[in-house]
Amino acid sequence: MKLSPQKLFAPALAGTIMPIAIHAGGMNHHDHHMHNDSHMNMTDSFPSTMFMGKSTFVLGGVDGSTRTDAVLFNYDLKLMGMTSFTGEDMLMTAIRAGNFNMMDPFGMMGASRLDTAFNSNDNLEVHKLFYKFPVSDSVRVTMGPKLRQDDLLGVKPTAYPGEDGILFVLNQAGANDTYSKRMGAGVGVTYSKDKFIASTVLVSEDADSNEGILTKEGRDNITTQLALVDDSYTLAFAYTHSDGGNTDNSPDANDYSSYGINGTYNFLNQSDVFLPSSISAGFGWKNPDNHDDPDTAANSVEDGNTWTVGILWNDVIKEGNNLGFAIGTAETHRDDDGYDDPLAWETFYKMQINDNISITPSIFAVQQDGADDVTGAIVKTSFKF
Repeated sequence: MKLSPQKLFAPALAGTIMPIAIHAGGMNHHDHHMHNDSHMNMTDSFPSTMFMGKSTFVLGGVDGSTRTDAVLFNYDLKLMGMTSFTGEDMLMTAIRAGNFNMMDPFGMMGASRLDTAFNSNDNLEVHKLFYKFPVSDSVRVTMGPKLRQDDLLGVKPTAYPGEDGILFVLNQAGANDTYSKRMGAGVGVTYSKDKFIASTVLVSEDADSNEGILTKEGRDNITTQLALVDDSYTLAFAYTHSDGGNTDNSPDANDYSSYGINGTYNFLNQSDVFLPSSISAGFGWKNPDNHDDPDTAANSVEDGNTWTVGILWNDVIKEGNNLGFAIGTAETHRDDDGYDDPLAWETFYKMQINDNISITPSIFAVQQDGADDVTGAIVKTSFKF
């Protein structure tokens, strides 16, 4: 895909990035600041666009994978921007490229999938494209042909891992089937009043194909989230119904209802150096629409649960350096004789070299049901521009 400069208008990435704003009065550099909401006060002239980017290098390897035990060196590149036409709305697009092979240990179907893993065979792709705008002071709508479930939700239900996490499975708030991060076309409505925030969202994975949106054959995911948010805590409940497009009512792991409960506590006044900055915990459970019968260890379409606990320490040793640890389920656990109940854990230490460069060494382990455990170590270097 050949891209013109006009196509490089992309969405915000969590974190602090040096933006460049272009508007009717010319070009200027803004202070380090970024809005991940529908409101953009970048300038008094509209339309106005902020450009930003992030490049991540990942060097590391694993032991115990049947695929490879070699040292790997991968990258993920995001070119982003936010365009506002009124100062209250935001058009967001993300151009992305990466070379994490799907089946390699760090890849999107690998035994130890990384949260930063993306594969485009080194080609630039339109990764996200959506528009958010306010309907009133308390209601916001987000819609677009290419987005992810969490782009639509009003609340991130966990403080862990911020933008520093390592394993994808530990970055789903402990309710992995509820916060599945499915991609597709979608629309979401968020209502906020004081500390209360509610969202209802739809993501259709087949909107650009013959199956279409909300059809029997199409893969659709509907999520409702209710949350209370305060400076010191976040409490959230979410429900997701996933339709995998199966039309014959046979057992299907992608046809289910799931629930998630999450809580985060932020320690605002840290008098003890060992006291964490935040503790986040989440639990989820899943009920397939049609279960395997008979229920045996070989039949895995059945009720299951997931959980994760994540702890963050900010400004460890040096301001801007963060330490994190998380443990949780490596997959949806089920109640079967002989099932290994595999877990995953990770720990990382992010060293902020300057405002735009960070280096994050990490070690992790992922257990597998009926297979050898996978342990690994990586060094992740991030450049923001």
